[in-house]
Order: sequence, then structure tokens, then C-alpha cells
Amino acid sequence: MGYVLYSFTAWGEELTLSSAVSLAMEHAPAMKAIEAERDASEQDYYIARSGLLPRIDITVSHQRRKQRTRYDQPRTIFEPNLKYHDTTAALRMVQPLFNLERWAGYRQGEISAETGEMKLRLERQRLILEVAQAYLKAVTAQSALHAASAKEEAAEKLAAQAQAKFEAGVSPINDQLDADARRDLARAEKLDSENNFDQAKAKLASLAGVMPKIVLAPLISGSISTPAQEDLEDWELQAVENSLSVKLARLQFNAAEQGELKAWGSGLPNVELFASLDRNRATSGQLGTGTRTRNYAVGVQVSVPLFAGGGDLAQLRKSKMLSIQAEYSLQDDIRLARLTARQAFLGYSSAISKLHAMRKSITSTEEAANAARMGHQVGLRTISEVLDADERILWQRRTWPMQKLS
Repeated sequence: MGYVLYSFTAWGEELTLSSAVSLAMEHAPAMKAIEAERDASEQDYYIARSGLLPRIDITVSHQRRKQRTRYDQPRTIFEPNLKYHDTTAALRMVQPLFNLERWAGYRQGEISAETGEMKLRLERQRLILEVAQAYLKAVTAQSALHAASAKEEAAEKLAAQAQAKFEAGVSPINDQLDADARRDLARAEKLDSENNFDQAKAKLASLAGVMPKIVLAPLISGSISTPAQEDLEDWELQAVENSLSVKLARLQFNAAEQGELKAWGSGLPNVELFASLDRNRATSGQLGTGTRTRNYAVGVQVSVPLFAGGGDLAQLRKSKMLSIQAEYSLQDDIRLARLTARQAFLGYSSAISKLHAMRKSITSTEEAANAARMGHQVGLRTISEVLDADERILWQRRTWPMQKLS
């Protein structure tokens, strides 16, 4: 078993989503593997095409022979002992005229090249989604860390104020103990947030090949509107039409159909046009003299398979089953594409509604926290109320990592 060690380059500037995707495209070993598979699939086309083009063979042979002949009656014309050299050169060309098996193989080669390209596009899409998910998790963890740091700083200040008020005799010991407990809890939450951020950065680094220090939160437009419910059917139809998985399944189904046709062709007659030219030169023949011959031939040959042990019929049944399997896989991918589009539509609509509500909630939460701090300064609010307000702000910042467009 071999082990691979990855070294990550430190990213000194803020890492954006687009740069993370670009780095992942260059770094990901899976992309390199799929690209190599795509290049190999392209060769299937040329391999299959060669079966439809003329095949030209040249054969050259030279032999030295020694032959002794004994006749029942004396013969003066023929040489009884032969020692001669025989050289033959032949050129033969064969052009298939009707070969269904090779034609179906040619179509399979074309589909194989398209399938390799489609797999590469599907891998790119998968990698972009994976990088986006890892990036947004890193953004969320980074925002949670900033919020936890701010909470720890605020908790330390409130703990110092509570201690000063207790020492001055204007605040009970319970306020000081509550402030100290919230401060310690804030420190623990900060440590937990740092760990989560480090793990999120490691995941992102494994994809992009760099270890980011800061990830820049993407911008969200303030003019996003909820899509109309009647557009759901259009989304599903577009998903079926544009889904790379559906396109790949359709190509695989077409390849399976050509495989079935290829199996049929293996049992049909094959017709070929041939032309040949050969020259022969022999020395010291039976008549004691050398000979030179030249032959030309042009014709059509037909080969008819009669019996191959039942393998052709078995291959035909197998191809039929594979074609049925590919057809059901295509139907399942179409169903999954429609389901995924419906889920994405509903999730998108819900996220937009949540987005508008969150914006209002952030404003009201910040106003409530400012009021609690001002009330505590003038003695109208307890320190517990201030800490509770800070808790709500922390929760809001954890769930609101995105930046708003100006």
C-alpha cells in the first residue's frame, strides 16, 4: 500500500470562491484522472473507424528449398534434384462493403468519445459543488469564530465591570458569578469555534491545494425575490433537458443500443471487396530454368457465420439485457433530475424568505442589545440581560456569514 503526502501552500491573501474553484480545478487528482479517461475514450472512435476503412497488407517471403525427386521412368526433361530460391511479394487490399458489426462498433466509438467528455463535465460540476460547500462551511466557521471572539471580549469587559461593582458594594455577588461563568463559557466557545474553523480550512485546502488564512464571504444582492410557484414545472423541464447526469445516461443507453445492434451483426453475412497483386520469382525450377510470375485479382467475397458454439446468441441476449438496464437507468436519472429540481426550487424559495426575515431580525437584535447595554450602564438592566442579548447577537452572526451588497 502506498501513501501520498500533500503539502499545502499558505495563501497570504483573502481566498474568494472563484479562486478556490480555479485552484481546485488545477489541483484535484480526480480531475486529472477523468481527463485521462476522456482522452482514452476519444481513441475508441479512431479504433472503431479503422474497421470501416480499407485494410492493406503487404507480404514478402523468401525461402531456400532443396528437393529430390525419383521417377519410375527415366525423364530427361525434368531435373531430379532441385536447389532453388523462391521469393514472393504480395499486396492485398480489403474494403468492407457490408459489415453491421463493424458499423455498430463505429457508432459505439463515437458515443464513447462523447461519453468521456460528458463524464469530464460532470466531474467538473461535482467538484465545483464540493468546493462551494467546503468554502461556505469555512465562511460560516470563520464568522462563528469572529462572533465568539467578540463575545469573549464583551464577556471579559462585563465580568470586569461586575467585579468592580461588587467591590464597590453596588452589585450582588450573584451578578459577578454569573458574569464570570459567561466569560468562561465564551472562552470555551471560542476554542470550539477555532477548532471548527481549522477543520473547515483543512477540508478546503484538500480541494484547492492551498491553506487559506482568511476566506472572503460572498456577496448577497438585496434585490432577490421569491420565484413564482408556477415556475416549478419549468424548472423541472429545464433540469431534465440540461442535467449532465441525464445526458450521460442517454449516451450510455445509445451505446447499449449499438451494442445490441453489434451483436446482431455478428451473425449476419459480411461482404468485402478485395484486390491483390503478387509477384513470384524462382530460380532453377524443374525445367532447369528460373521463373517469374505476376498475378492480379479483383473480386467480392462473402463470409457467412454458421455456428460459433452458441456464443453469438448468448452475446445477443446479454446485449439486450444491458440495453434494458440502460433504459431503466435513464428513466431513473430523469426522475432524480426532476426531484432534485423540485427540492432545489423549494429550498431556494425557503432560503429567500428566511433571508428577508433574518435581515429584519438582525436589526432588531442589535437594537435590543444596545438598549440592554445602555440600561445596564444606568442601572435599569441586570448584567444577565446584557449577556442574554449578546448570546442572541452571537447566534445571529453564526447564521449570517454572508456579506450584503452595498
